[in-house]
Amino acid sequence: MKLLRIFKMALSSLKINKMRTFLSTLGVVVGVSSLILITSVGYGAQYSILSQIESLGSNVIMVIPGKSTDLFKSALGSNALRKPLTYDDAKFLKRKMPYAKIAPELNANGTAKFGSTEVSTTIVGTTPDVFVVSNYELDKGRMLTDRDIVGYRNVCVLGYKVAGELFPSGDAVGKYIILRGNKFLIVGTLKEKGALGQLDLDDVIFVPITTLQSETQTKRVQVIYAKAPEGMSLDVLGARIKSFLIARHGMENFTLNSFKQYMQLAKQVTDIFTIALAAIGSIALLVGGIGIMNIMLASVAERTREIGIRKAVGGRNFDILLQFLLESALISTSGGIIGILLGVLGSIMVPQDIMPTHITTSAIVIGFTVSFFIGVFFGVYPARKASKLNPVEALRYE
Repeated sequence: MKLLRIFKMALSSLKINKMRTFLSTLGVVVGVSSLILITSVGYGAQYSILSQIESLGSNVIMVIPGKSTDLFKSALGSNALRKPLTYDDAKFLKRKMPYAKIAPELNANGTAKFGSTEVSTTIVGTTPDVFVVSNYELDKGRMLTDRDIVGYRNVCVLGYKVAGELFPSGDAVGKYIILRGNKFLIVGTLKEKGALGQLDLDDVIFVPITTLQSETQTKRVQVIYAKAPEGMSLDVLGARIKSFLIARHGMENFTLNSFKQYMQLAKQVTDIFTIALAAIGSIALLVGGIGIMNIMLASVAERTREIGIRKAVGGRNFDILLQFLLESALISTSGGIIGILLGVLGSIMVPQDIMPTHITTSAIVIGFTVSFFIGVFFGVYPARKASKLNPVEALRYE
């Protein structure tokens, strides 16, 4: 009962100075809402990047020409190649590991033309396994087949973006387009896959690797993808690829990477980014806490005589301390609740195609907890000061 009475007294004191209470609460609202919004943006970026990498296949190994321990350098192919990877290497791995999906890629820039419409795109020479390895889904028509590869056929499968630009009506299958000066039959179109950073996975045209090799007069490939079968770990698959290629080449002139590595790297980068943003948001919350302390100190000064009267009639130091702490906690927790609601609402209202957001329960719990402890922490000094006032001096205070 006594605690309830002290709580009511604290609430009444806050109602007396509504504008002051509102302004001090506003500081916490801004801090918490900023924290929620900023962390949701950080986690949204992480979730978006990881889901995009995941869509490429988390159980896939990339065999890249050149030996490097640096993930970025190997991905960019910056190493001098003594013996490059070729389509024959991919066929060799397929023979040795018929249980795995093996997809070599030879990339070339080019233009695709249909009628008067012409678009610049990436032409990828590959095999049918690439659609399984990279998790592409067929929209219309068919994928590439082994007969297309063996027969050096001039057929192609259009990515979602290219198909939309060349054929706005959506009727692309069965039509012919001009690729790098040659006539190609469209046998299929793909569903939308999205982008991975600056890499647009829909701005691509797939053709038989043998056809593109013949046109470009090269046997090299930029990368060989290998997808592990169900139940096989990437470590086991990678070890087998490594042993087979070393035995074939007589040297380790390649680098094995996996999308799992890129996921770990992306998670580390976005975690640092999120922590940095959260630290910036916490500054606003800290400023709100300082505002609460300032308001509470002003309140103690204004209510010095009141405190003296309460002490004179038997009020305990602890009761006065508790009341001022409750006032501070009420300001901060109410501000925290409002800040959480505004932060969540702001995160929902942000256009997801421009800036994806992802609200986590931990961010909400942390926001509320921090706002409560901010109130308690910054309320301790004013509350302690109020409880230690000498009743005689307090009664004389004007």
